[in-house]
Order: sequence, then C-alpha cells, then structure tokens
Amino acid sequence: MNKENLMLEFFNAHQWLYTSIGSGNHIAAGTECLAWQDTFIRYIQELNKTNQATPPYGIIHTYHIEQPTVILGPKDTKLNQLSDGIQFLLQQQHVPILRAHGGLAVVSDPGTLNISYISDTTHCPLSIDEAYEQMIYWIRNALLPFGLAVESYEVPQSYCPGKYDIVINQQKIGGIAQRRFKNGVATAAYISVNGNQLNRANLIHDFYQRSAATNDYPDVQAAVMATVNDFVDAPFTVESFERLLLDTISQQRPIQTLETSHLAQSTLFQSMLQKSEQRNQSLF
Repeated sequence: MNKENLMLEFFNAHQWLYTSIGSGNHIAAGTECLAWQDTFIRYIQELNKTNQATPPYGIIHTYHIEQPTVILGPKDTKLNQLSDGIQFLLQQQHVPILRAHGGLAVVSDPGTLNISYISDTTHCPLSIDEAYEQMIYWIRNALLPFGLAVESYEVPQSYCPGKYDIVINQQKIGGIAQRRFKNGVATAAYISVNGNQLNRANLIHDFYQRSAATNDYPDVQAAVMATVNDFVDAPFTVESFERLLLDTISQQRPIQTLETSHLAQSTLFQSMLQKSEQRNQSLF
C-alpha cells in the first residue's frame, strides 16, 4: 500500500472531533493554546478508554493567534543573550512564549494557521516519522487541486528548520512539531497562509542576532521562505485555508464538534495551563 493510501486509512480509522478553542486576540492566547494541546494529548486517551469507541476518537485542533507572537522552543532557552532577544521581540510588539515541544522559534500572527491532529497510539500505532508524514500528506492532498506540489525536507536557512519542513517550489511555507505523552501524540503544524513572510523571517533573524546565537542556530534568510498565497491565484484567508484542510478530511470521514466547556473547567486543563504559564515566566 502506498503512503497516500496509508494516510487515508489513518484518517478513516478515526471519529474526528474538531475544535478551535484557544483562538483569540488577547495577550495570553498563545499560552492557552499550548495548554489545550497538552490537555488533548491526555484527554484523547481517557476518552477512548472510557467510551471504547469503534473506530476510536481523534481530535483536530486549530487556532489563530491574532496578537503577533513568537513561539520559542526549548533550545532557544540556551541562547547566550536570551534576555536581550526577548526585549527585542517585545520592542517589535511580538509576545514571546515558550512551548514544551519542537526545537526553535516560529512566528504566529493573524496570517498564520496552527493546526494539529491528536491521536491515541493504543488504537492506531504511529511511529515518529509516520506521524509527521501524515501531516505532510494531509496538506499535500489539500493543495493538489490547486496544482501545487507539496514536498518535505529540511530548509536549513529557514526558522525552525527540520526534516519535515513543508515546502512548495523550494520555499518553506510551514513546519511541523510533535509531542507525545504515554500513548497520546499531537502532531502540530504552523502554516504561513498569508501576510508578510519577509518581515517574519527578518524578525527571527534579528532575534537570533540580538540573542548572540552561535552556529548551532539557523542563519535565517527570508528568500527561502514564503506563504501559501505566494503560489495561488485566488488568495486564501486563514479561515478559508483551514476550511480547505477540514474539507479534505470530511470528504472521507465526518467531523464532529468537540464539546470543550467541561474541559475548560477541568483539573486537567487548569493544571496544563498552570504549567504553560510557569514555562513562560522562565523567559523573564
């Protein structure tokens, strides 16, 4: 069976629950979104164990951070002059936050879509590489009708370069990170849908300069990065691109809405939110 068929098999093997909880324009939106992701990794295992559903549940989580934000990775905390870099980001009116997964800094702003799928490997085993590949095939299938060929390989001079960078015409439009807890796995992508990618790349380039980055950090060059809209005739909004991705799944499998009101009040979410806030406090 080829890999594209394996992708369809994986998505068909779940009952998908969708939520965009955490999206917003308040300054803490990014922190809350990361807390929700950590919540869902744990909740999906509990949900499947309790319901014994066939097929098992999976969660699709999207969020838009309206407040321009730089999401730092664990490796960024080792920068020689991180405090200077943080002050620079604040001067540029970008909120710095710290995630627990992934390697390096990425920009999230009104032109960026963050999307993840969360699954339970008890029911559908996924290796680390397979989880990344599922995300690539999802985005590739969504953009195929537009005549775009999505590839994945590392773009070294992009920000947060990695083996599974999302690439169109040799330019990076997004990246993927992965987080696991016991049998839960969240595979998360940021996608630059529209907006000024030149400014985003220059921001991260200058952040690393201010932070006295060594050669272990990327020398970010704006020319190797782009947005989805750089390659299409009819521009996407973040919302319309999100809908395209969801439709790609719903054509194969219905998507239901995840009820989150009870989770927002749960001890689980409050605990994850507290941890997310504590991580961010370490930046200042």
